Amino acid sequence: MRNLIRNNRTMWYAASPSVTKEVDENGDFTGNEVMEPTKPVEFHANLSATRGTQGFTGTGADVDYFGADVDYALIISTAQMDLPINEHSLIWTEKPVLDEDGFADPETAQYAVTAVARGIYHMKYAIKKLAGR
Repeated sequence: MRNLIRNNRTMWYAASPSVTKEVDENGDFTGNEVMEPTKPVEFHANLSATRGTQGFTGTGADVDYFGADVDYALIISTAQMDLPINEHSLIWTEKPVLDEDGFADPETAQYAVTAVARGIYHMKYAIKKLAGR
């Protein structure tokens, strides 16, 4: 019951996109940084409908699961303990458009992971909606 299949939805993650410094024809840094394309990987997990709380604390008050300092909108939870998702991973909730080499533009990701909480039998990922997506 830890990870009911009927509660899971299909999503895609990509490890932290690498950022390279743009150079001009003389090899000088232009001041711009370019995000390299990434290869999204499909996974299945539960995506919360809202931010959520930790539940009963014995004090009668709910406690924010990731604390008040973490900026996030939703929580992904799964019993898959081996997903290589970290605080800089990108998340797609809709199938990403891939180029002919299987890469996706990182600018098309809908969410970014802002925090990771590891339990004994589950993982929780706080995700933040990316601006304009």
